[in-house]
Amino acid sequence: MPEIARNMKELQEGRKDFSFESRELLERAGYTLGYDRPLIVRCFDSRLDPIFAAFLMENGWSHQDVISVPGGARALGSSDSADKATRQTIFEAIKTGIAVHEAKWILLTIHVDCRSYGITFPSDEAEKEKQKQDLAEAVRFVSASLSPEFFVEGRFVDGRGIHPV
Repeated sequence: MPEIARNMKELQEGRKDFSFESRELLERAGYTLGYDRPLIVRCFDSRLDPIFAAFLMENGWSHQDVISVPGGARALGSSDSADKATRQTIFEAIKTGIAVHEAKWILLTIHVDCRSYGITFPSDEAEKEKQKQDLAEAVRFVSASLSPEFFVEGRFVDGRGIHPV
């Protein structure tokens, strides 16, 4: 079984044994636990539900705001003109989360085996590399569009967890 398929199978089974680093990142950045209501941009793929639930529970977050769209943060990092409207819609939703719920921590995610890419990658590593590039660009775009008081973080999701990029 290819690694991605095995990881997604573990994800679907609700595997919860992954490490967490965001609380430490926030503390090192000088943020307080007032940043305990993350605004998460994620893919609408329900296979991710168990891993996000575990991630939030493990870290004591009972509330979160979720922007759930095909591809998660992919469009935020895309330079493709076809993604322009989606990029704007996601960013407007982020601004709404900031205005309505005073979100300070913005978590952008992309996951393995995401069909919104619409292509077949030559290898698992090629897929992961492209997704990490897109995620890094999404973080740059959102960070540059907001004031420095916001903590914008990119995470890559696979069957082993939610990993910083």
